[in-house]
Amino acid sequence: MKKGKKPKKRKRGVASRKRVEKQPIPIQPKPIPGDVKFPQDSKEKQQRLKELENENRDIFEKIISQYELSPDDVLWLEYEFKLGLRVIIDFEDATLDDYEELYTHTYDSEPLKQIVYETDISEAFWRASFDLSNELGLSMIKIDEDGNISGDRVEY
Repeated sequence: MKKGKKPKKRKRGVASRKRVEKQPIPIQPKPIPGDVKFPQDSKEKQQRLKELENENRDIFEKIISQYELSPDDVLWLEYEFKLGLRVIIDFEDATLDDYEELYTHTYDSEPLKQIVYETDISEAFWRASFDLSNELGLSMIKIDEDGNISGDRVEY
């Protein structure tokens, strides 16, 4: 230390802690799902993903028009749509052993209202999500008049 300089004391105690607590905490924005991009993919795989998206875009638009969804729900459903297409591309040339790696969830007459309550996600979104996965061939879900869900769904 230089001659004549006093060392700075560390400020401790209640006053110091209060000053730190009063400082505003920067709020991290909630991530909104965007394009599903995987940098390790080959150009052919990325091109195939775009082609498949264009082929199935009308299915996505039809499902969105059937349900009253919030803008956030539409974004999440589009994200789910792109992930579903990604699973389809990844398993196009798969063997039976590769299919065993997929995790499937089985619904055995579970009430939709219970899932809505547990997840705090709207019923319209869940119905649209199940319809989308059915249309893409990633599930075989049926919802009866009472709102009970039955069938299998590939989790992606």
